[in-house]
Amino acid sequence: MISSPISKQRFVIAIYVLCFAIGALSQGKDFIYYGWRSYKAAPLPIEVFWSGLIWIDILVVVVLLSRKRRLGVVLALSVMLADIAINSYATRLLGFAILVGPLVLQSVFLGFILGSICIVLETPKWRKLDKVGETKV
Repeated sequence: MISSPISKQRFVIAIYVLCFAIGALSQGKDFIYYGWRSYKAAPLPIEVFWSGLIWIDILVVVVLLSRKRRLGVVLALSVMLADIAINSYATRLLGFAILVGPLVLQSVFLGFILGSICIVLETPKWRKLDKVGETKV
């Protein structure tokens, strides 16, 4: 069991990084196999978003690894909300049934992000103290 707040934060951030790295690798695989227009069956705005996810996912990983926790969480949450919204639209209204499996996994990951935000953004008690007994402002 992970007991210290720093260890919990690092563990959660490691999961974020792993999941976004898997997403970038998945997009990269599609790019390698299908070229620049991997998602040309989709409407252009969705195609551009899906194609851009390789760079967006890499950006999230870099920000999370740079220890900018707040920005990393905001980016992670924003990307997952946008991805799930677009994939839901593509699945339900455009008939991309192949996205059902990934959509379920993305929804689980979004739930993990929402459930772990408080852990990642928690400031350890030792960082709150400037001098003995005084809190930092």
